[in-house]
Amino acid sequence: MQTAQLISVREFCVHHHVEITFIETLANNGLIEITTVERAIYVHPEQLGRLEKFVRLHQDLSIHTDDLDVVSDLLDRVESLQQQVTSLQNRLIFYEPL
Repeated sequence: MQTAQLISVREFCVHHHVEITFIETLANNGLIEITTVERAIYVHPEQLGRLEKFVRLHQDLSIHTDDLDVVSDLLDRVESLQQQVTSLQNRLIFYEPL
């Protein structure tokens, strides 16, 4: 696999001031996917936004790493509900008379 397309977990951790074990815990909990190439751990670029969100939740709100899966699930549900509300509002506008 080409590592040029991957983001080094070590560099990410240095930049964001987190431990590598934090990333490993997220991967073990199924929150992100990591790739190991020649003993180096990498993250796919598509996962970067999600990973940065977890870092912010952990650092800014002091949410424990093991609890991030619950918070992530709740945030996903809120986003889904917001999409449903927007869809229903758009349908309602269609049927409302001007």
